[in-house]
Amino acid sequence: MTRAERLTQALEESRADVFVSAIRPNQLYFLPPPEPSSVLSRANCCAIVFGLGEPVVIPGVWISNACRDLLTDCTVIENMPGDPPAEEQLLDYLRKVGLNRVIVDQPDLVSTLRGQIEGCEVECKDLGTEIRRRKDARDLEHMREAARIADLGMTAAFAAIRPGLSCLDVIAEGEYAMLKAGAEDATMAPAVGEGTFYLDSAENPRRIICEGDMIFIDMAIHVRGYLGDMTRAGIVGEGTQEQRDILETVQRAYRTGAGAMCPGADGADIYRQVVDCFAERGWKEYYVHHLSHGLGLGGDLPRIGSAAADVLQIGDALSCEPGVYIPGLGGARVENMIYVGENGPEELTRCPLDLPMDL
Repeated sequence: MTRAERLTQALEESRADVFVSAIRPNQLYFLPPPEPSSVLSRANCCAIVFGLGEPVVIPGVWISNACRDLLTDCTVIENMPGDPPAEEQLLDYLRKVGLNRVIVDQPDLVSTLRGQIEGCEVECKDLGTEIRRRKDARDLEHMREAARIADLGMTAAFAAIRPGLSCLDVIAEGEYAMLKAGAEDATMAPAVGEGTFYLDSAENPRRIICEGDMIFIDMAIHVRGYLGDMTRAGIVGEGTQEQRDILETVQRAYRTGAGAMCPGADGADIYRQVVDCFAERGWKEYYVHHLSHGLGLGGDLPRIGSAAADVLQIGDALSCEPGVYIPGLGGARVENMIYVGENGPEELTRCPLDLPMDL
């Protein structure tokens, strides 16, 4: 069943005529191809109406021309300077169509519409988040490409690491490789030295890399709007036994978490297994963040962390990113993009956990 078909089914089950989306990820996922990420890269539309044949786009004046020229298989209600506000255009359109029940994913927009359409009930409900959780073939194709480009960038960044260079030198090599390979944007954040917290005191792009430093590089890119995300860690030189223990433990925690990401797995159990890897070394208190967030076009499920964790489903795409940050020694984290298939987890980012440096 396609994503559009699942939305139609959800509307029927809710006895609703249309789904009005003002949330950017929902808009991106439910618009038909070609990919709309370039059109909506800087702003979401005021609203898009789904459920009456082709989508009806109410963009607002700031993005009207781009939507008119670039969105295909849609009806675009243009908004030029001097036209009524986009919210009024939406209300006027819904009144003309004649509807009994409307579902809207944004509370402020619900307040604008409720009681303004005669004979029509307006409900606030985000139908999109759960429906777009399961990635389809187009999603997976673009995430694989984002992962491929992420691998190129991280490999280039680690190859540039050597004593005497700054973190900016490393960033320049990694980001250039990814932008040249097709990323729309690229960001790398090296953390070097004896940082005592996750990307806090150690994240200084002008920091000069020294022999014996621990270093980890977090990065994020977008390819056709899809997130590419990964982290690698290493030691500049041989390092101490304690530093090598940190790396080994983080890599073991990663393999534990990623290997457990199978359909039906309870995220809370996966999180506990990862925490146990650090607790065995007495480092539980230094694991300070989530294990996983969803991947895709933004705001995706599932999530795995200390406060809340989802049960994994076939079609999920998520990160696996355990890390530990020890005062006086340094920090390390490993992160890959994971796809949960019928046969278990698949690593989308594939460069080695121990990347070579130019030492």
